[in-house]
Amino acid sequence: MILTKLLARIFSRVARIPATNGSDLDSDLQQGYRLQQAGDHVAAELSFRQVLNLDAHNAEAHYLLGALLGESGSLGEAAVHLDQALAANPDLAVAHAARGNVFLLQDERQAAHASYQQALRCDPANAAAHFNLGLLLRNAGAREEALDHFERAYATAPDIPDLLKNLTLLRLEFEHYDTAKSSLQRVLALTPQNLEALKCMGLVLQKMHCPEMALEYYTTARSIDAADAELLNNLGIVMQDLGRLDEAIASYDAAIALKPDFSLAIWHRSLARLLRHDFAGGWPDYELRLASEDQPRRPREFPRWDGAALVGKRLLAYAEQGLGDEIMFASCLPDLIAASGHCVIECSPKLETLFRRSFAAATVYAARPDKSLPAGVLSSGIDVQCPIGSLPLTFRRERAAFPRHKGYLHADPELVGAWRARLVALGPGLKVGIAWQGGTHKSRRPVRSVPLARWLPILRSANVQFIDLQYTDSAAELDALHAATGVRVHSWEEVRRDYEQTAALVAALDLVVSVCTAVIHLGGALGRQVWVMAPFSPEWRYGIAGEEMPWYPSVRVFRQPRYGDWDAVIDHAAQSLRQIT
Repeated sequence: MILTKLLARIFSRVARIPATNGSDLDSDLQQGYRLQQAGDHVAAELSFRQVLNLDAHNAEAHYLLGALLGESGSLGEAAVHLDQALAANPDLAVAHAARGNVFLLQDERQAAHASYQQALRCDPANAAAHFNLGLLLRNAGAREEALDHFERAYATAPDIPDLLKNLTLLRLEFEHYDTAKSSLQRVLALTPQNLEALKCMGLVLQKMHCPEMALEYYTTARSIDAADAELLNNLGIVMQDLGRLDEAIASYDAAIALKPDFSLAIWHRSLARLLRHDFAGGWPDYELRLASEDQPRRPREFPRWDGAALVGKRLLAYAEQGLGDEIMFASCLPDLIAASGHCVIECSPKLETLFRRSFAAATVYAARPDKSLPAGVLSSGIDVQCPIGSLPLTFRRERAAFPRHKGYLHADPELVGAWRARLVALGPGLKVGIAWQGGTHKSRRPVRSVPLARWLPILRSANVQFIDLQYTDSAAELDALHAATGVRVHSWEEVRRDYEQTAALVAALDLVVSVCTAVIHLGGALGRQVWVMAPFSPEWRYGIAGEEMPWYPSVRVFRQPRYGDWDAVIDHAAQSLRQIT
């Protein structure tokens, strides 16, 4: 059934009647085409074959029959007729486009690419060829070229099935949010109940971090089609963004009921479960991250550890996510070392010396760009392996399994001492590190970052020296803040260049106040006092409620009371800071 729909959608983009001259044979072709459009493929095929019985070299009949056969899945016979159409008329653009479809379905992508290009040489305005070539280029990683072909197709034939969706997705990938939104507004102004446009507009607003507005469009779309699994998944995401977790999980469940193998909905449901600390329910499906295209296979594979006893075995634990997650999941390494006696840890080069000092009973090495193993590690033998993000599946199945540690990472004592001396030299008062921006637009930067100018209630606290912990160069922003307000935030470049220096500085500070960034994980892993300012519905690591973060006993969470309300968070943090200064 799925294959039938795929074939129909692919060939519906090209199967149209070429210009005819009004002859009797042309009338028969027109009749066959009408039958095909009406869904009577048997009668349509008979009509096309009757034309060919009378004119064996009729290019249009060969093309229409070839496209019809391709749509039915008879790819070999379809190719024969399309080749005969092109032999009779080498300039028949629609036949080149249909031939490209057959090549594509036969997984002959270079030949498909050539056919689509030839179709466009014959007819530069052939929308189907533009669209299908765009799909081919996007899947090959040539996304800029793909976007150009989608734009050209849309300018000529905006009603091609799947075109609006694919164009919107690529515009979003290039962060052309305003362009995507304006285009969809024009469509919906003409056809307010256009289901595809409603879903796309919801997605654009979702990616623009406007969940309340996205919800309106998704709700309207659902009133038109309540059995759309993709729509239900996206509806769940915006419900989650709005903190409505029960409704979000119900929406994911509904999507999965319609499409049991819908990995994206299963993945998002796992994150929602983890967000509300349902660890036993969340960890198993969290494994789906390993199936992502962003997680290529490692060059050397070992059997996956299944949680069985490790006595007498050497396990390789390797990093596979961002720096903050790597630090967070490293809280499971003491459990792993205790269970195995000895393990091998592959980590980010930034963390190598920090991990080596902190996990002295393990073998620690920095990950190489190609993920190959050092000769010494190979020669010592590896029995099993486990990505570090999968360790909680064994060691953190419930809230009570999170230890009340005082820090499991240890900064260089000499560097810590040197930083303490530098901090004392700044003058009296509490020494507080701050970070106000994190992530990218795709990883929710607008939601989780707070412009520095809005920090003034905190930054004007008496008897406090503030220290820059941003991972990016913030000199211009800090200079502008000082010029406008007189507030000074101290900054040192070596902290950004060397993570050992970062760790030592954080260990020397009295307090860290930050939005959701990797410095939260670093401070918590060092056992330092950390305050995190979290959005209303943060990433799953921070939980959905309460001031505690189970990963780090020393971290306190300040939460938005409602979506987007940073002023309340800042006022709360400022008031709490005044109480300790």
